Amino acid sequence: MDGTLEAFLLLEEDSETVYLSDRGGETSDSMRMSLLSGNVEVTDKSSSSPTSLGVEDFRLLAAHLGTQWKKQGKAPTDIRKFFA
Repeated sequence: MDGTLEAFLLLEEDSETVYLSDRGGETSDSMRMSLLSGNVEVTDKSSSSPTSLGVEDFRLLAAHLGTQWKKQGKAPTDIRKFFA
């Protein structure tokens, strides 16, 4: 493995909530973040999915998604984060 992690997020515009999801857009409901409050809720602490993110990485990506959605009026299709 080359160290690449791929994760999928789903933005529900009506509730202004970002969910961790699978490739097909089905929410895993293991993690979600309210863009209104900034609170992250972890509902499945035992998730061992290969696409699962840590809470802080999820929070950063969800916040970026929400910011871009509010600035541009639409959510970005890709978010990339690189670690050195």
